[in-house]
Amino acid sequence: MQKQVNQNIVDAARETADTIVGARAWTTAAEATAMHDIIFWDMLARHLPDAAIADLRTILD
Repeated sequence: MQKQVNQNIVDAARETADTIVGARAWTTAAEATAMHDIIFWDMLARHLPDAAIADLRTILD
């Protein structure tokens, strides 16, 4: 059950980062990628503060 909740949060974080980054024109692809990563990991840290990195990696892989 908890794994599914975590998966839902990861999916929502990814979708939110995709939407925010996609809504803006970026100077370089590297800037867009970096901002996507910042938004994604910030959302995970806020919503899953006690999650282990190993658990998150199993969801991401």
